[in-house]
Amino acid sequence: MLHRWVFLLLAWLLPSLPAGAALLAELDTSSPQATVAAFRGEVKRVEALFLAYRAAPSRASEVALTTALSRAGRELFDLRDAPPVTRLKHGAMSFGLLADILNRLPELDPATPPVDPQSTRWAIPGTEIRLVRLTEGSNARSWVFSGETMGRLPEFRAAVANLPPLRPVAIDDWAEAQRSFAGPLLAGLPIASLPGPLHWDLLGSPAWKVLLTFLVLLTAVLLGLLWLRVVLRVTKGTVAWRRHLGMLTVAFVFVVLLELAYRFITWNIVLVGGLSDTGLLVTNFAIYLAAALAAWSACWLVAEAIIAAPSFPARVYDANLLRLLARVCSLLAAATIIVLGANEAGVPALGLLAGVSIGGLALALAAQATVENLLGGISIFADRPFRVGDTIAFGTARGVVVSIGPRSSQIRAPDGSLTSIPNADLAKVHVTNLSARDRWIFQHALPVPREMPATRIAALVEEIRRRVAAEPLVEQGPGWPRVHVAEIGKANIAIQISAQILTADEARFLATQQALILDALRAVEDAQRDGTPAPAG
Repeated sequence: MLHRWVFLLLAWLLPSLPAGAALLAELDTSSPQATVAAFRGEVKRVEALFLAYRAAPSRASEVALTTALSRAGRELFDLRDAPPVTRLKHGAMSFGLLADILNRLPELDPATPPVDPQSTRWAIPGTEIRLVRLTEGSNARSWVFSGETMGRLPEFRAAVANLPPLRPVAIDDWAEAQRSFAGPLLAGLPIASLPGPLHWDLLGSPAWKVLLTFLVLLTAVLLGLLWLRVVLRVTKGTVAWRRHLGMLTVAFVFVVLLELAYRFITWNIVLVGGLSDTGLLVTNFAIYLAAALAAWSACWLVAEAIIAAPSFPARVYDANLLRLLARVCSLLAAATIIVLGANEAGVPALGLLAGVSIGGLALALAAQATVENLLGGISIFADRPFRVGDTIAFGTARGVVVSIGPRSSQIRAPDGSLTSIPNADLAKVHVTNLSARDRWIFQHALPVPREMPATRIAALVEEIRRRVAAEPLVEQGPGWPRVHVAEIGKANIAIQISAQILTADEARFLATQQALILDALRAVEDAQRDGTPAPAG
């Protein structure tokens, strides 16, 4: 039942422009004169929609009015320099200002000479209101009011503010009509009876709109922070995937609350003036930041959930590899969403990242080592020469692998020191995984006096072989263990002892090696004392 109430709430508070609300005639923008005539015709149509909304405020009538303003702004104005998130508002505000201006100017003289086909700029005679011909995009070859003109419309509007309209109009002050406009949820409230200070102008908007916008955004943020506090308390000390799931819900709650606030401000408060740009940009970018947090949490949630699953195939998927992939994917996903948000706000983030000429080359060179180390870390996980916790030998050093990160791996040496080695360097050297061995080689030369008789040396060799073979961890097989006379020196004869110790644990190997060496020494002492080696042990 809860999700049904959420959907109903979204449907009420988040109206959207219909894809094809009505099949209207295409606006003629083939020439500057045609564009001016099309604009005057759209003014009459928008006036009628505005009066219909004022008579009966509703979501349907507001959407119809906004659709008409959006169409006029999109097709009659050059909005290329406006941030995407504010284009609808810029087009609507420019429409109202220009309507006030043209209502106070005479009609174009029908005898006005046609525009040169090669021209790309044209001004309404006797004014600085310019139109330009677009050369690219879906409106290529269309004549539209220039971006420079849009920026100067407040100035032009102030110049004709004291002039009366030259023709009958339903709305003689579009600027004031837009300033006092409110959405259907607020239209029925006694806004006009608010105290005088709440109607003061703040950067083009009434003070009550600014105050209400602040309260809406503050409420959304406080509710999100309240949910964050609840999640942190509930997930404290729990497993990793539960913590990431909690943060995913936090991100989702922030996205929903900020989107609700954004839509409420856009469709009901309807900020105007310069302050509206700041409010729309900040709110929209905050939504993208929350979405970036959601993407980051989702990547980590998937990785930690796989690792925590009872049937996690550890032999196929290494937990550290999954965490490395989660780290990389989460950063890429979050960065991509933030870049999209920056572009939506009019910041050319993609262009800034790419850079130009020397800047782009410097960025590529600076990132070369990072990319090389990242690929080195991935190759370590792919080839799996070692894992976290393994003891490895590389070059002249050895140690225990503590972590494998996206840039470097940390190795703890036998003396306890911690060394960070770039993955690219570690992937290039010969690495011996000491933890992967299933046995150790015991190989030592035991000196005995040269004057010892040969028969006694032969008996000693057999006794040492028997004692070595009696050790439980020594492999018994063809040729193993091996005990034989290896060398005759000037003062000693060397007896070579070789065996395979069946253990992967170095401590057990060292203990077994010590026992074998001491046992062999006792055998030599017994042979030197009485010629008859004593039994082992």
